[in-house]
Amino acid sequence: MALGNKSSGPPPAAGWSISAKDVPSALDFYLNGISDWYGVSEIDHGQAFFTDNIVYQFGPYVLGRGRSVGQVLVRGPGEIRRSGLDSVALMLDLAGMKGDADGVDINTPAGSFHLRDLARPSALKVGAVDAVVLAMPRDVAPRWLVDRNFHGLTIDGTSRLSRLLTGQLIALLESAPSLTVEDGLASIEAALVLAGRAFTDTGRLSTDQTAAVYRGLRSSAVALIDRAVHDPHFTIGSLTHALGVSRATLFRAFALSGGVQLYIKHRRLEFAREALLARVGRRPTIGEIAHAHGFVSESHFSRSFRDHYGQAPGAVQSPGPSARPASDQAGIRYDLVLGWMSGSDGPRGRAENALAIEDDLSSD
Repeated sequence: MALGNKSSGPPPAAGWSISAKDVPSALDFYLNGISDWYGVSEIDHGQAFFTDNIVYQFGPYVLGRGRSVGQVLVRGPGEIRRSGLDSVALMLDLAGMKGDADGVDINTPAGSFHLRDLARPSALKVGAVDAVVLAMPRDVAPRWLVDRNFHGLTIDGTSRLSRLLTGQLIALLESAPSLTVEDGLASIEAALVLAGRAFTDTGRLSTDQTAAVYRGLRSSAVALIDRAVHDPHFTIGSLTHALGVSRATLFRAFALSGGVQLYIKHRRLEFAREALLARVGRRPTIGEIAHAHGFVSESHFSRSFRDHYGQAPGAVQSPGPSARPASDQAGIRYDLVLGWMSGSDGPRGRAENALAIEDDLSSD
């Protein structure tokens, strides 16, 4: 399948959220849509049925989060045949589950990680559906995953490394709308490096693996910074909490670009300049723009702006209105996601820098 996925543009996305409170046939829609993936039974009728999903395509990888009520999900020969997938998946289960993965017993708490071979059967009972899933064709999966009998392997989410992996996946999912495909691929490579270390316990990361982790971490951090650039309460602490990393790890990820504080300041200045270019007359005022972009005062903003751009904020002139291309809206169908997962091509992120992350990963 041709992915048509420009590395410099945003990822295709699909999302849907329906509830029986608003759509009486929501359960029927769900059962019909998911039938190529799972056979569903024992729906929890203790609350109104709902399903809430968001999915992104980064080259050959599909990343998404799904939520729903408790149920039993069976992937048997019929579902495997109909979906036709030769794919593997890394799952962060945020609700807990028990069941069987082709003979492997599963009984894990919320926050655990699971590996799944989507060409092999499984039967799982969940009290609630809440999972982040990173799926990929088998031929692009890392060797540590496909060179072993991984189906049904689980690890808990309590170790330092597992918490770092959780933070990376959650941050990647939350920042996905702001990422380019290229940056998303770098973040996915970082997540897979961390997952390989967590599932195989192979010791120290190589130089290339360390660089990949930092590159992916920086990509996720950049997207989160851009989303929060107008939030006056956004701090380095907010960023490390969202990413699940220490301040030292975050600072190392930005070491070659002058540091994270400087990066945040420059991004605020860039967004402020866009706001100045979009002004109509003298509205909003320079002071209002300064406050909206996290500067403590208009004078502080003006000094920083002049130092960075070589001119005062008031000298920035609007170029006038310009047309912007309309963005495409991804479909909200299970079959679309299935089509994405049938693809096998796409660029892979590459590591560029080697830095020391071992102290942070080994200090449980």
